[in-house]
Amino acid sequence: ALVGTPILLQISGKLSDVIFQGGWVGNGILLTLTVLSVISWTIMIEKARFFRISRRESQRFLDSFRSEHSLKSLAKQASSFTASPEAALASRVASELETGEVRSSSALDTLIETEITSIMAGYESYVQFLATTASISPLLGLFGTVWGIMSSFLSMGAQGSASLFVVGPGIAVALVTTIFGLGAAIPAVVGYNFILRTNRGREEALAAFAARLRNRIVERAYTELRGSAGMASDAAPGGGAA
Repeated sequence: ALVGTPILLQISGKLSDVIFQGGWVGNGILLTLTVLSVISWTIMIEKARFFRISRRESQRFLDSFRSEHSLKSLAKQASSFTASPEAALASRVASELETGEVRSSSALDTLIETEITSIMAGYESYVQFLATTASISPLLGLFGTVWGIMSSFLSMGAQGSASLFVVGPGIAVALVTTIFGLGAAIPAVVGYNFILRTNRGREEALAAFAARLRNRIVERAYTELRGSAGMASDAAPGGGAA
């Protein structure tokens, strides 16, 4: 290395040499790991941004939810908060109530549970990609390690020498693929666990909101429901005339 050359430039130059010497197998592994890492980071950044917006919109929607006494007004308010799961649930339930097809408390419960499942499924999109990346990246790195060591032994046999000049490139490829594998897997594991914890918290908050929304509907707290007969209760099993 030239005196005065920045250490990062020296390392990047040596790394590029290793990549060029890795052959099509080593380069294919490095390319695959790079693609997996880039996609994983994109998913994690977008999820973190979405969660931040979602929390802010949910708080604003809940503030307006407390003072609403009309289903139409509630649905209109909910349409303004596209990233809030509570707003999505309120909008969908209000739309179903307007059709008049939800006539019993059991039907209302089924509707709410179905909508919660649908909403949370959207929150979990692309999470499995992180799990897949976390699982296969170390294996790809290990495969690259084995390939690099095997290449070193083949070079030793072909050259009849065990000098560093002969075995060095294969060992370097083995180490670089290991680093790339861990570099792709570790952030994916952290991001996967973070998203799961966040989704679990959001689902609990959504279930709590759903209970509040259900109570207001059953108690006919909205003007559109006050003139109706209300939600029919399910018949108790085993009841009969004496």
